[in-house]
Amino acid sequence: MTLDIRPSRPDDLPTAVAIRSRVFPYEISALETFRWHAEKTPAQARFRMFVAELGGRVVGYSTAMLTWDSSRPDQGRIVAMVDPDHRRTGVGSALVNVAEGHLRTAGATIVRSAGPIPEADEFAHRRGYERRSISHHQELDLAGLPVPPPKPAGVELRPTADYADDPRPVHAVDEAVSADEPSDIPIDAMPYDTWLDLVWNEPRLDHELSVVLLVDGRPGGIVAFQSDRRTRLVSAMTGTLREYRGRRFAKYAKAAALHRARERGFRLAYTANDHTNAPMLAINTWLGYRHHTTEGHYDLALCVDS
Repeated sequence: MTLDIRPSRPDDLPTAVAIRSRVFPYEISALETFRWHAEKTPAQARFRMFVAELGGRVVGYSTAMLTWDSSRPDQGRIVAMVDPDHRRTGVGSALVNVAEGHLRTAGATIVRSAGPIPEADEFAHRRGYERRSISHHQELDLAGLPVPPPKPAGVELRPTADYADDPRPVHAVDEAVSADEPSDIPIDAMPYDTWLDLVWNEPRLDHELSVVLLVDGRPGGIVAFQSDRRTRLVSAMTGTLREYRGRRFAKYAKAAALHRARERGFRLAYTANDHTNAPMLAINTWLGYRHHTTEGHYDLALCVDS
């Protein structure tokens, strides 16, 4: 059968969602989210999606875009997914080739990607990528949650839904906390209007489950969850402002927020942390999270077309 790599079409998206769900079961993958990203990603990202078609069937896809949300716009990101039944057939290499070519033309000098170890290690190293960091994905059965720590004095949790009329306080906390998250590149170039469109309005973000941590009435931290609106949720962010760290506010907030989720019928929670984020890994261990997958994060220097 002939392998055909081509730009994606709207009718390819349901198959792409199914492939991603199979490869990344620790994520919330939904058709609505794929459509939303295709429509909302800023033009300067030069976002493109390609699919691999074999015998008339889509068996993989890749996306490529510039890092529009960073002060390093010469960086590019690639996501490549292949149906597990069609690996080691050249599909992944063909998808990455076309994605790298697009980024090279767009002016990227570094391309970054990630994937589960050990499979991603072998594929990435064969293509000249170097692993720069790893992240740990963990799973939690909410039936086994420990009792939350006592509520610290002066602390209150408020659903982010309460800020629907004016999310600016949530943006301020999210921006400050995100700046301190371990990352291979800085995420530091997202104006409020862009954040509102691409973070606050992200279809998976659950504003009933996500909470703002108030300290003496002032926003001082955040616990954000994406969910499937049924039984599964994924941590999108947990953190406090620098002046409140070391006081166990994040531990209390995440534990209390997960209990709220369990009361609403959620059963499984997933989270991911850089391997250097010892404080958050310790909180997740206390909460009862167990190892699911380790992902490698890789980069490659591109020769830019002249």
